[in-house]
Amino acid sequence: MKIGLSRPYADPGHPHPDVDMGAICQIAEEVGLDWVGYGHHTIRPLDEPVKPPHFGVPLYLDPLIGAARALAMTKRIEVATTVLIMPMQHPVTVAKQVATIDRYSGGRFNLGLGVGGASRLEIELSGGSFENRWEYTMESIAVMKGLWTDDSFTFDGDFFKFPPSLLGPRPVTTPHPPIWLGGFSDAVLRRVGTACQGWIPVYHDDQAIYGEGTGPENLKQGRAKMHRFAEEAGRHMNHFEISVILTPESKLESVRLYEDAGADRVAVTLPEVESIDEARRAIEAIATGLKL
Repeated sequence: MKIGLSRPYADPGHPHPDVDMGAICQIAEEVGLDWVGYGHHTIRPLDEPVKPPHFGVPLYLDPLIGAARALAMTKRIEVATTVLIMPMQHPVTVAKQVATIDRYSGGRFNLGLGVGGASRLEIELSGGSFENRWEYTMESIAVMKGLWTDDSFTFDGDFFKFPPSLLGPRPVTTPHPPIWLGGFSDAVLRRVGTACQGWIPVYHDDQAIYGEGTGPENLKQGRAKMHRFAEEAGRHMNHFEISVILTPESKLESVRLYEDAGADRVAVTLPEVESIDEARRAIEAIATGLKL
């Protein structure tokens, strides 16, 4: 199992800048961690009510630019978006950026996507539709997969229509970089089963943040559901990667709990830090606690 770090849900607070993502990943690599996942938000509508679990819209650095920086500054560690809010993006742009990052990093990037339930206004002010966020996201996934793999890609959907088109250069990862979905419902698991390669659930110790049952039970049930949905769709998948994110309140012992339950990856949420020195102390403490 791969053990890593997750970006905090909150932010250092305006006007303090976010801690350098590249430096965070360098330290994580130095102490023996395997991967780092970063969230995504763009702007903060100041008058919108605060919604958990993100407590409003944090002031993150851009995760794709940050991933490119972090992967250029490291040699081994993997970086993932956990998650990039797809309704605020155009799939052609994301496909080009992800293919570039994948090539530069030698295949060390994983694309986690979500729909951004924390803020309606953030999506709308970025040009997206809150009501159609899942439909747009799934159509975007189909577009990106086609652009990454087809020499003459055509598409006729509700949101996008392509005449024969070519995007290059291709990613080095074949057939394309892994696409994970974040979420908690059976609808999300069905979308993973029919179109994606992995699932990103969030847990607090041994409890599910959303849904019934404990976290390990949800993990096992979720895997079975993804495979069932894939089979029903005529899709043959030997394995779906499950990347568990632990909340900031979770104990380090929970990492092994999810390893025993069959998680492929677990990310410990980095505590709130305001400087790279604070980040180093926190990351080294995590590595010591995990006996890396």
